[in-house]
Amino acid sequence: MKPLSFILQTLPVLVGLVTMSGAGRLHAIEAASQSTISRVERMPNLPQPYAMRNWRQVTRDYIDVLLDFDRRGEYLPLVRWRDESRTMVSLPAYVGGESGPEAINYLAAVVSGSLVGLDMRSYRGQDWVKMGENFFNAEEGVYVNRLGGNTGESFWYDIFPNVLFYQINALYPDDPARDRQAFSVALKWHDACEALGGKIDPPLLPNFDHTGLNLKTMKPVERGRVESEGAAGVAWLEYMAWVRFEDPRFLTAADWAIRSLEAKPDEESPLYEVLLPYGALVAARMNGELGRDYDVAKLVNACFEPRGRPQARPGWGVISDRWNGLDAHGLVGSATDGGGYAFAMNTFQWAGTLAPLARYDTRYAHDIGKWVLNLANAARLFYPNAHDAEHQSSYAWAQTHDSKSSIAYEGIRKWKRGMRSAHGDYRTTRGRIVQGNFTSTHFLREAPPSLQVIEETASGAGPFEHIWEFDLPKAQERWLVVAAQRIEGGHAENDFRFSFSADPDGPYAPAFSVTGAESAQLVELPAAYRNKLYVKAESADRSNGWTRPDRLSVDAMAISYRSSIGPFAQGDAVVTFIDLLKEATVPIVLYRPASAATDLGLYGSSHVGILGGIIRETNVEKILQLDLLKTDYFHAEAYPTFLYYNPHTSAKIVEIDVGPDARDIYDAVSGEFLQKNARDLARVTIPADTARIVVLAPAGGKMRREARRILIDDVVVRYTD
Repeated sequence: MKPLSFILQTLPVLVGLVTMSGAGRLHAIEAASQSTISRVERMPNLPQPYAMRNWRQVTRDYIDVLLDFDRRGEYLPLVRWRDESRTMVSLPAYVGGESGPEAINYLAAVVSGSLVGLDMRSYRGQDWVKMGENFFNAEEGVYVNRLGGNTGESFWYDIFPNVLFYQINALYPDDPARDRQAFSVALKWHDACEALGGKIDPPLLPNFDHTGLNLKTMKPVERGRVESEGAAGVAWLEYMAWVRFEDPRFLTAADWAIRSLEAKPDEESPLYEVLLPYGALVAARMNGELGRDYDVAKLVNACFEPRGRPQARPGWGVISDRWNGLDAHGLVGSATDGGGYAFAMNTFQWAGTLAPLARYDTRYAHDIGKWVLNLANAARLFYPNAHDAEHQSSYAWAQTHDSKSSIAYEGIRKWKRGMRSAHGDYRTTRGRIVQGNFTSTHFLREAPPSLQVIEETASGAGPFEHIWEFDLPKAQERWLVVAAQRIEGGHAENDFRFSFSADPDGPYAPAFSVTGAESAQLVELPAAYRNKLYVKAESADRSNGWTRPDRLSVDAMAISYRSSIGPFAQGDAVVTFIDLLKEATVPIVLYRPASAATDLGLYGSSHVGILGGIIRETNVEKILQLDLLKTDYFHAEAYPTFLYYNPHTSAKIVEIDVGPDARDIYDAVSGEFLQKNARDLARVTIPADTARIVVLAPAGGKMRREARRILIDDVVVRYTD
């Protein structure tokens, strides 16, 4: 890792040094100022109800369940060997889902275990760190999300595995083989920046306004969405590589990537999935370490503030809301999808990436401290033990097999999306049911398949019709959604037309047509309809020139609406996402049976070690200790550094374990020493609604100012404005 002295030498200007006794205060420090995050300002100081989990223990319990080959039960063990050689394992994305593995799940679990003190090179007798190298694609020179996979599907899926790999390489340093891979990763993404238009002479920025980039062909990929936040992940990777390898190409690429983010209009936030916070962090870090002047506020607020179109993912950001009597403030996901839909992976990642930012820009200490308090409290809602059976989709499995509630749901909705199924086959005309009945349409993709199949009567008898009967839910907005297909039997020019009515004898309003094996289709129902709904499927071709019948196969059909149950812990497996309507505010879903799979998402749960690594409770309820170094990978030499935020209306005294050696307790927010020559258990006063960044410096160290930094014994303790 590059020493701090080397980093400081890169500054264009070095101002005069001010040296003071370690017992004094640096009077030249400018007055402390606070940079606010408007989304956080609206959050409560004291989230209610307050029920903080021991995130370190949750992480350890999760890793224990995840990587136990001997655990038995439905869908267990979660981890299995892929082959007899035992060189790699499989891990599903969801409990009960396909075997996988994915890098965003596997590598994240390795990081999580490491952050809570587990040696993942020998945990349960296996080298999980070494196995993770199976995700390296030697041909393309980078890590990929799936074993044997390639790049080009998506920026975030292509870049994020490399981010996780770099974190592992920081946690387990000095491995020559991994270092070679790390250099390759950085060089390849530097070359990607050039392929996207980055140039030094003439100066041009890379254009990340694509879905992804195929690193083999170096050609952009377009798949109907823009993932320009890829620049943020590249910026972080390249700066970590520059710190590690001192190759100027990597610093150039980091600068290109950050400035490409800055160049986007405010209304076109690049936020898409998990990468943008990495851009905000590295911008603040480069400002602090290199004297740059990147617009950190713009990037931070883009991480938090949900915006409409043309944001890359409209409505996404940080939740600031109370859900049916429960504070959900601080969680990350969509603020508009059904009133709010937060995701575990994104929430955990945001916390670990943005918490260290306060160290490089102390003006954010208050809002980051307040936000993480809200986030860490509300994150319990991702777990089964936070809800009764009615408020979660996979209660039975969790109760039976996860007694410590260590596996999180993929996400949590403000309101459950209701699904009213057909309760009768009302009438069949000129046709016959050859398989199943209306109950066969209640769930999507059942295993074994449960379908209702209806066949026309042969030509000459008139057109086929089948009518289902539904009870209408009492909801303001309702949609009919149908997953069906036409099985061609020889009725040329035919398709099946769906329509609906409040009366079985009509009139019927047209909905949509099924011509083949289309995706699920939907139509909004009139608000004036009450009590009953009748859905009709009929042959479109009414001529008599055919002799062989078609069949209509219906997998699932339902009326989708917002229920009164909330919040609701779920995911997109049992509760299968179909569409998102009305400016990304109305989700349409179909359900799978509870026995088919679960919504318990390993790919999100595997990131929980971020909370487990950075958060400790203190002697004062609701005042947390946040370790600002734990997820600040490849940081320069630093003394132990912790953020404490006091949300109370009065000053509180917090106990800090200083250790047996004498320390001076320095507050990087105010620029003041709080205590000198402290040992063992020190007591520090934190004023009401105030944050302190406590640095445990050697007692009696020499303080000096160099450019925009305050150092004690040549180690930075404060990055100033």
